[in-house]
Amino acid sequence: FARHGYRVGAVDVDREGLASLAEEAASLTGEVVTDVLDVTDADAWTRVLGAFCSDGRLDILVNNAGLLSSGPFEDIPAERHRALVDVNVTGVLLGCHTAFPYLRDTPGAQLVNLCSASAIYGQPELATYSATKFAVRGLTEALELEWSRHGIRVLDLWPLFVATHMIDDMDIGSRRSLGVNL
Repeated sequence: FARHGYRVGAVDVDREGLASLAEEAASLTGEVVTDVLDVTDADAWTRVLGAFCSDGRLDILVNNAGLLSSGPFEDIPAERHRALVDVNVTGVLLGCHTAFPYLRDTPGAQLVNLCSASAIYGQPELATYSATKFAVRGLTEALELEWSRHGIRVLDLWPLFVATHMIDDMDIGSRRSLGVNL
């Protein structure tokens, strides 16, 4: 988007990654605004979107934050299961909720939630991740119907495995059979 002249907001808990992005974006024609955001913090969502949308406009929100853990369900610590639900579900809910008034007031606005092919059917060794993506799928489908009266388009993307640090050292059957193509 920034390469095409758009103003882009990029938020993350990874300060180093944000600094690297800001450095890379300095040569682009569009503006890239970065800020730190823990997606599980409702007050932080309010602060960040309020600052970015100071003119009241938000053309598109991409809910892309996510965590992944793989392996036998019982081998993953309970606090890690909780973190997946907090980031992958609560973070998406808070983003949708906080962005709603800006999206509603922007003609042609869109909400894009990053789902996963894991939302199609429960996957062994990805049980909680898959469950969180089922939740994102259901929320997205419901909001697409509910928010259409406001002119907001709501959709989700369902990629297979993507070559990010999330899948480093992941050795499970579905990754071996499907590979990493994105």
